[in-house]
Amino acid sequence: MNLDIKKDFIEKWGKYFHGNELPIACFYSDDLNDAEFPNVPKPNKHGLTCIFGQLAPVRKGKAHAFNQDNLGCWGSKGLLGFMPAEADDQTIDFLVNVEKYKKSAAHVKAMFQNSPPLKAPKKYLIFKRWDFLTENDDPQVVFFFCTPDVLAGLHGLANYDTMTPYGVITPFCSGCEMLVAFPMKELKSDDPRAVIGLLDPSARGWVKQDILSFSIPWPKFQSMLENMDDCFLNTGIWGNIRKRLNATEQS
Repeated sequence: MNLDIKKDFIEKWGKYFHGNELPIACFYSDDLNDAEFPNVPKPNKHGLTCIFGQLAPVRKGKAHAFNQDNLGCWGSKGLLGFMPAEADDQTIDFLVNVEKYKKSAAHVKAMFQNSPPLKAPKKYLIFKRWDFLTENDDPQVVFFFCTPDVLAGLHGLANYDTMTPYGVITPFCSGCEMLVAFPMKELKSDDPRAVIGLLDPSARGWVKQDILSFSIPWPKFQSMLENMDDCFLNTGIWGNIRKRLNATEQS
């Protein structure tokens, strides 16, 4: 990674989103890249631990690596590409009869056909907070945990240089797919889109009630960074929101 990009973003983030949480970068790697490989968490009463729970230390500055051996949810193991994920009987029963997110088996099968699960290209999925990235890291997706005000700024910035109104998408899927898998798939596009997430009710219990996620494929993140000083963030319109962000930080 070019460390000038790291420095440039930190300076601009402080200017336009002062006091708000830095993003996390993730990437697949065959090396740990100085990240810790934490133990698999003890299961809760539902028999699993959501990846949003496992990312809590990363938000505080820890660098963690995951794969099928230490992810706490069988869904994330498959949907992040470390195990086969398909619309089998167990998955259908879980989505239709337990979580009740899909109406029928046909709906589950169609969902998987329309968005085939990701396949992990390397041994680990590394997560590092932005300020802990090094020149040896290769970010593929950058994501934010953010309030609606911050989300509004990121959403506007993501659409600043698009020729359509669809520079950001909100697919229906699991929380880990919104956070990582969908933006990873967007890397294959000539015009990758950002993804609003944390709309999965099963994941929302792992974060505060006013927090959503915003995930950005690396090429789009770079263009957003280049545009920060030229767009609405540098106007009085955003200045009023920025005052509110500062007031929230101090309260």
